[in-house]
Amino acid sequence: MRQPGEITQVGEGMIQVTFCRPEACAACNACEGGKKEHAVWVRGTGRVGEIAVVEMPDRMVAKASAIAYGMPLAAMLAGLAAGSLLTGGGDMGAGAGALIGLALGLAGLKITEKRRSGREDWNPKVVEILEKETGEA
Repeated sequence: MRQPGEITQVGEGMIQVTFCRPEACAACNACEGGKKEHAVWVRGTGRVGEIAVVEMPDRMVAKASAIAYGMPLAAMLAGLAAGSLLTGGGDMGAGAGALIGLALGLAGLKITEKRRSGREDWNPKVVEILEKETGEA
C-alpha cells in the first residue's frame, strides 16, 4: 500500500507525515474517530511542506488488520464462553466474561503492538519525496 502525505514536522532521522483519508475509507470512520487527517512518524528525511510517499507491504497491512480486529474478538468470545461455563450458562456471567475477555484482548493488543512497532518489517517506509508545488521529485 502506497500513500502520499505532507511532511508536517521534522525530527532527528524522523519525519511526521500527515495523510488525508482516502476516498475508499470515507464511509468507515474507524480511524481516529473519523478524522479526515492522520499523522504518523516515519524514519526518513525531508523538509516541512514536501510530499512523502510512504509504503507498507499489502501483506503487512492485512496482517495488522487481522491482529487488530481478531485478537480482541477472539479474547471476547473466549471470555464469553468462560463466563458462561463458570456461571452455569447465565447471561450475566457470559456478559461479564465477554467484557473481561475484551479488556484482556485489548490489553494484549497494546502489549504486542509495542513489540511489533520495534520491528523494521512492521513499520512503513518513505519510498519517495516529492516537491509540493510541482508534485515531481
